[in-house]
Amino acid sequence: MNCTWDAIIVGLGPAGAAAAVELARGGAKVLTLDGGHGREKSCGGCLSARGLDALAWLEPPAWLAGYPVRRLWIGCPNHPAASHISQSPGAYFVERGRLDHWLAQKSRQAGTKVLSARARGISREQGLWRVEGEGGPWRARWLLAADGAGGFTSRRLGLDGGQWRFAALVREMPLPAHLRPVLSEAAFLELGGVAGGYGWAFGRGQVLNLGIAGLMDRDQGGAGGLRRRFQAFARRLGLSNAGTPRGAVIPCPHRRRLRVVKGRAALVGDAAGLADPVLGEGIAQAVVSGRMAAQAILAGDLNLYQRTVEQTLLKDHHHARLLARLIYRVPKVFHNLARHKPGGMELGFNWLRGEMAPGDIWLCLLRGLLGQASRLDSSRASYYSSPLVHRPNRRG
Repeated sequence: MNCTWDAIIVGLGPAGAAAAVELARGGAKVLTLDGGHGREKSCGGCLSARGLDALAWLEPPAWLAGYPVRRLWIGCPNHPAASHISQSPGAYFVERGRLDHWLAQKSRQAGTKVLSARARGISREQGLWRVEGEGGPWRARWLLAADGAGGFTSRRLGLDGGQWRFAALVREMPLPAHLRPVLSEAAFLELGGVAGGYGWAFGRGQVLNLGIAGLMDRDQGGAGGLRRRFQAFARRLGLSNAGTPRGAVIPCPHRRRLRVVKGRAALVGDAAGLADPVLGEGIAQAVVSGRMAAQAILAGDLNLYQRTVEQTLLKDHHHARLLARLIYRVPKVFHNLARHKPGGMELGFNWLRGEMAPGDIWLCLLRGLLGQASRLDSSRASYYSSPLVHRPNRRG
């Protein structure tokens, strides 16, 4: 396959697929290398409401919203859990493999050429990117690295990537009968059971998605500590045997500005380390960043992508990182606040629905703790539904 492409995308997760569809619909000739074809991913499978907004342009199927989250439980070891029900869903539980398969189908339907191949080398050749791999080499004017945290292409480009990283353990199993009433349209999050992070239990139909995530620079109790914390969390939920979990790394921005562009190449999604530092949510951010990068390529200037990411995701995540430091340093304090001021938990739903501009979280948090309503209709983070690269500056 010796033809020259307009763009090569390495990776076909949410970021790569979103970029591929946007580029192909814009008239570009796109090659996508799906090196992880058929591989199961360790993921909580929580698609935020803002993430569903981010997928609206792809006309998502009804099953994506089949398992809504209207109730939030906040737990802490050896303490009663707090609970709050919101009027509208903050998130949806999805099967990650099914989501990725649907996105890959949308890429092909848009006219993208998809190959099951891994990138083995990248270089510059006569003003083009040259990508080596089985069936290659391939050449293109533009290159997008969407191959995840620590992926080959992102490492070879030598760009930043997010260094605020969660180590996660995830396991899916049949949902036990005693947890079905608790997890009906609900998410359970536990603070204090893992250093610098949280545990979760999500019910998706008859499936339990169980996991924990902790910051990698925190001591989890020595070798094997994270696995022991996972099993202890499972026992607190009444599970005598949670089986063997699978590991994952969730990369988030570690500073206000990250370099995600290098000439005619860029990082998107987890390769750029753009997950939310509070919850480690990455699907919504991956889709948005993929579209932003594609729009910048269609405009002929990837620096537009760099500037837009700084004005949107990185600005939001700067405040999220500050909030995460507070929550995970004093988890018992935040659990007690949730118990005694459950109305403040509505802010979690506001967060997941994208209803807060980046700087609004502090005032909204104060009002929530004081029991005062926060009017957020004028501060919606609208770039999730329309991530335009020429988007003007916002507050925050």
